[in-house]
Formats: sequence, C-alpha cells, structure tokens
Amino acid sequence: MMQNKVTVKQRKFRKLEELNLIDNFLFQEMLSQKDIGEEFARILLSTILEKPIRKVKIVPQKSILGVDTDRHGVRLDAYIEDVSDELNGGMTDAEVVSDIYDMEPNLTYESENLPRRTRFYHGMIDTQFFEAGAAYDKLPNVIIIMILPYDPFGRNRMVYTIQNHCTEIPDLPYDDGAKKIFLYTKGTEGNPSQELKDMLKYIQKTTDDNVTNSDIASIHQFVHKVKLKKEVGINYMKSWEIEKMVRDEAYHEGYEEGRNQAKRINQLHIKLVEAGRIEEILKAAQDEEYQENLLKEFDL
Repeated sequence: MMQNKVTVKQRKFRKLEELNLIDNFLFQEMLSQKDIGEEFARILLSTILEKPIRKVKIVPQKSILGVDTDRHGVRLDAYIEDVSDELNGGMTDAEVVSDIYDMEPNLTYESENLPRRTRFYHGMIDTQFFEAGAAYDKLPNVIIIMILPYDPFGRNRMVYTIQNHCTEIPDLPYDDGAKKIFLYTKGTEGNPSQELKDMLKYIQKTTDDNVTNSDIASIHQFVHKVKLKKEVGINYMKSWEIEKMVRDEAYHEGYEEGRNQAKRINQLHIKLVEAGRIEEILKAAQDEEYQENLLKEFDL
C-alpha cells in the first residue's frame, strides 16, 4: 500500500562563527554594516567583473513593490549602486548611478526557476528607476549576480554570463543594459581569473586556509569583525528562532495533511473491497492519478 510521506528537511544549527559567506545571513550582515559593507561589495564586484570598481552605495534588503497591491513584488538581498563622479566639462561633486547590482547567494537549488526569477528581478528594477517622461537612455545597466554552490545549467562552468542577443545574427550588437551572471563556486570549466577562483572558494568555505590574496585577507578581517559584534549574534539567534518556528509550523501542517490523506486512502480500500473491486487497490497504489480519480468517485 502506497501512502504519502511527509518529509521535512531539518537544517542543523550552526554557531555564528561556523557560517560561511555563502550563507545568506552572514552575506547580508556583511553588506548591512555601515563601516564595511561598501568596501566588501566593492572588492567582490571588482573581482567578479574583473575591472576596478571605485565606489558603491549599498541599500541592503531593498523591497520593490508590485505595480498594484495584488501584484508580486521582489525583495532583493543586496541592492548595490555603482556610483561614480559625473563628468560634465570637468569633475563635479555630483554623483550619478551608472550600474545597479543585485548580488546574492542562493542555496535553494532552484536551477529550473532561476532564469525566470532573474527576468522578474530585471523588470521590477527597471520599473523602480523609470519615471514618467524619462528618456530610455537614462535607464541604468542592471546586473544580477547569483552565487551558487550548485551548477545551475549542468555544464560545470564557474561563470555563466547571460545577455540578450539576436538569434539570427548572434554577433549583432544589442546592448539593452541587462545582464545575469551565475557563479558556480565549484565549477572547473572556462577561464575565470585565479582571483575569482580563490574568491568563490573562500565564499564557499570561509576559513583561514582559503585566504590567498590581499583582497580576500581584507574580507576575512571584515568577517571576523562582523562575527564578533554582539548585535549580529542577537540577530542570528532571532533569525534561527523565526526559521525554526516556520519550519515547525510547516511540519505540523504537513503531518496533519499526511494523516488525513492516509485516512482517505484507507477508506477508499474499504469501499473498493465492499464493491468487489479488490484488484483496483494495487492499481491505485501504483498510479496516483488513478487513485485520485477513485477518491473523487467515492467522494472521499
């Protein structure tokens, strides 16, 4: 007899000092610290993009609402603005946003959903910046960066850079300012820089052994500083308690749902025996769709 099983993945509690940068909590705490967040982001972006980033502005945990109350919004884990001095016949004090980054680790192993998820992010960010009457050339470049401990596309590459292009003429210039970068921390294919390899290895496992250059050494100092902050420890315990509460609630709801389903199936077996249709019990156990049709037939 086949019965639906309720499975709940219990995540083992780890102390704050055991967290790696690939863990969302630590990554976000690093970005949210006023004294180190911008420098942390600047070093990461410079390493990932393989170009110097001079100054960034951090807006951690930025929520972008949908266009209406019943529309889906998005909460970006790390909303980063690349800010540069505007050149207008000479250097001025004005600051303009040239690039927008959403940079976040993703541990949910949702490779099938990532392309559409990042497409949605792009749309929501553009909507946020495009005011009525604004010129299209004022839209900033938007680069979404996902740092993943799993291979999103199964090609074992460390870097997957996705941009729109013309299908008929692949080399036709088409720059709409939208880009997605998926970083697989364990990838071996392609030719990423040694600096990026080392950085992703450190993000995956944030230990002394993986400090191999001055940039990582700076970040490692930031990590130690953040982990020692009392308020960070309090935030971590609160986040764990909230997660545990949600997980326990989901478990009990799933457990009750599983019990109810088991009762329905047991009643179905009784009905089938009473109707002289014993052979259909095995068929129902092997075919969930057939079983569901039988449940509907007997109004169970």
